[in-house]
Amino acid sequence: MSTVATERLYYHDAALLDFTATALEVTDSCRVVLDRSAFYPTSGGQPHDTGTINDIAVIDVIDDGDSVIHVLEAPLASGPVHGLVNRDRRIDHMQQHTAQHLLSALGEDLFGWRTASVHFGATHSTIEYETAHALPAQLKQIEDRANAVVAEARPVVVNVEAAESAAGLRKASDRRGELRVITIEGIDRSACGGTHVSRTSEIGAVYHVGVERIRGHIRVAFVAGHRTLQRLQQRDALLQQVAGSLACAIDDAGIVAANRANELARLTREHDLAEDALAAARFELLSAATPPGRDGVRRIVYRVDQGELGRARRIAKVAGSGSGVVFIAMAPAPPSIVVGASEDSGMDAGSALKAALDAAGGRGGGSPRYAQGAAPDPALMRAVVDRLASP
Repeated sequence: MSTVATERLYYHDAALLDFTATALEVTDSCRVVLDRSAFYPTSGGQPHDTGTINDIAVIDVIDDGDSVIHVLEAPLASGPVHGLVNRDRRIDHMQQHTAQHLLSALGEDLFGWRTASVHFGATHSTIEYETAHALPAQLKQIEDRANAVVAEARPVVVNVEAAESAAGLRKASDRRGELRVITIEGIDRSACGGTHVSRTSEIGAVYHVGVERIRGHIRVAFVAGHRTLQRLQQRDALLQQVAGSLACAIDDAGIVAANRANELARLTREHDLAEDALAAARFELLSAATPPGRDGVRRIVYRVDQGELGRARRIAKVAGSGSGVVFIAMAPAPPSIVVGASEDSGMDAGSALKAALDAAGGRGGGSPRYAQGAAPDPALMRAVVDRLASP
């Protein structure tokens, strides 16, 4: 751990990107500690800044107690330095972090949802709310209110206060001494060490992009600022592509896609009915061509290509609901088997197939009327078929 205390310039001015400092500690592994720095280190869920120090790329920034460690792409000599923080990345993080404060506050104020955790990602960020359910209308209300607050250009103020006397915090802090407090006027007061915009209007548009359940809570994904524009541009491009494929206008894509989906579902049902009818007809032909054994049970052995295995499964299910029949279909590559056995055949398809495959080193099983499985090679599969086809 470094013994140098770094003055964190971003604490007082998040817009400061260009600064001078002195490199006090420099290691062979390109880790540098400055006496003062505008670079934000990864902490509190917010990713680190990037940029340059003396034109050498800063690839990581580490929070090390009172010190800020800058990991550079190449070695740096100790002494006076010039630092430059990547503007686009800093502004992006300021927008996302302030948007998170706003959304967390509104989730609690509107619906009583406290924030359990947050995560800031490269493409979107997330808030885990302490609620098991969130209606689309509730999320829309939060989003609408957030964008209204953005339009109001409310001040976002950073103050350093005595932890013991800091009042009205969204979440109580267990820190002692000085406490950095971020206040969104009339909306939120939270202890935070991150970088933030100076007015809500600088957040830009706030947009929910997803929701999922996690640990009994709801996790909502969002974007803000330039990320919102990027996301909408991506979705518009995708919508144009879909509309082009459907040969319709963008505004009609939803209804046309729904109509196509309904038509596909109808055709699929018709196809399934036709396949079932074909399977029944094939079963009748195979059954007629297979004389019953001495026990009165027809044992049909049907060899098919792998591509026909789906149809063989349908025939096996027809056999399972039939009378006095055992149907066995085998495909050679990979060695696969399907079995259907009628209730009066004397065979439990699942148990019989599992026992035969276990003996051959294969795997499989199923219900008394229908089962399927596979064996390691065709020779072993033939042995399985012979065993099942024996009275």
